Amino acid sequence: MAEQLRPDGEVFVEDVRIVTPNMTGVVEVQRPQDPGMRGEELTTDEFFAALEAADVQEQLSVVISEHEATAPSEGTRSVGAGDDIELEVPAPGDGFGQVLLYAAENGTLSWHLPVDVPLDQVPTRGGDRRTYRVPRAIVPPVPDPDAGPDGDDRGVLGAIGKKVLKLLVFPLVDEAVGRAADFFVSKWEAKNRPSRVRWMSVPGYDRSTSDSLAAADWDTVREGRALLFVHGTFSTAHGGFGGLDQATMTALHEKYDGRVIAFDHPTVSVTPAENADALAALVPGDEPLELDLVTHSRGGLVGREIAAHEAFDVQGVLMVAAPNAGTVLADKDHLSDLLDRFTNLAQFVPDTGVTEVLEIVFAVVKQLAVGAVGGLDGLMSMNPDPDQPYLKGLNARPAAKARLRAIAADFEPGADSPFGTVVKDAGVDLLFSAADNDLVVPTKGCWDLMAAGFPIAEDDVLLLPATAAVNHNRYFRNDDVRARLLTWLPS
Repeated sequence: MAEQLRPDGEVFVEDVRIVTPNMTGVVEVQRPQDPGMRGEELTTDEFFAALEAADVQEQLSVVISEHEATAPSEGTRSVGAGDDIELEVPAPGDGFGQVLLYAAENGTLSWHLPVDVPLDQVPTRGGDRRTYRVPRAIVPPVPDPDAGPDGDDRGVLGAIGKKVLKLLVFPLVDEAVGRAADFFVSKWEAKNRPSRVRWMSVPGYDRSTSDSLAAADWDTVREGRALLFVHGTFSTAHGGFGGLDQATMTALHEKYDGRVIAFDHPTVSVTPAENADALAALVPGDEPLELDLVTHSRGGLVGREIAAHEAFDVQGVLMVAAPNAGTVLADKDHLSDLLDRFTNLAQFVPDTGVTEVLEIVFAVVKQLAVGAVGGLDGLMSMNPDPDQPYLKGLNARPAAKARLRAIAADFEPGADSPFGTVVKDAGVDLLFSAADNDLVVPTKGCWDLMAAGFPIAEDDVLLLPATAAVNHNRYFRNDDVRARLLTWLPS
């Protein structure tokens, strides 16, 4: 059932109350079982698969359409303005948590927690209702020039030109990993993202079904130097490197006589040093394993740990988008921004591994939704705060013998693109200010910092300018990046 919005009052649609100051239009409440709901929202199979895998269910969606502002908005990109849209909905019930995923008119996504209940009281607080707020500003949909060479990539959620407020619920106790609280993500990753070494075969490197190395395979890997791919935050080997074309992967196989492998591992709850230890535990034999590394994002920190580990003899580490100087997104005060940016990367540049990225994002959201921030050591390892011990300690060590190379990008979303509206205000990045960045990692921090082995020599750095239109998830689709891999490898 649809109702007309009231610009100066509240509207009730069934058991949902909505206040939209200075806005006219139509509001409709849709339930998961309603016919046509999925098509109306343009929600993809990846989104529903991730919901199912994370044991998250849809409670309802509120869709606002045919809307117009009767006065300018006080805020455009975040809540806190006096004219926010306010949504009051039924509480999830005993034993359940609740969170809101908001899709603006141009498809940008943001996560919102209830404003009327302290998060640490969510598991025990009763009550029949919950209140959420989202920005009222109307964000006109425009074609996205930053969506990559495909141009027509469809996101995971959203009805273009409409506001979609999707209410999600989840059990506070997961039968497999326990209660949503501190270290919930740690238990989730242990079950769903265990450490393993897998083949990066052609074909098959861009799929999750590639076999893990069997005991006999290690004899093959030890016949010479091997190439090891190490993925980044929230990612997997096939998700992080699936953008490489088959021609490049085939050429790499020829260079390493087929010894091309990858390290799948947890990224949110485990430090890079613990990742390196886990990899060493998977490798049989007493002699150091000879490797070259290609890393992406947080995988660069893992790669530096592997290069320093006695179980490995690493000749070169080619780091792509490595947060060697950290990223402000890993600060506890910006974890919601981190989730929003990775969710929007999945929305606007969907690639291989979208479902897996959303699964772990949902797991982190579930933990944060109950006010729990403990056990996120993998994310905190990228925190640039000098009081945070991990990155400070890593950058204070002597340089490993491995040759370091770096690829970094400055990504400038168009002023009218979805990325532009979600990360910038008046042309300035909301988190990185004037510093060049690829949406997730500061450009300069990949290669130029105060640490042993840095700054990396100019001949060993590839900087992609804004004109290359490469964001954090698009490096391996870039021809210059592919060419540099073939030039620099083997190290």
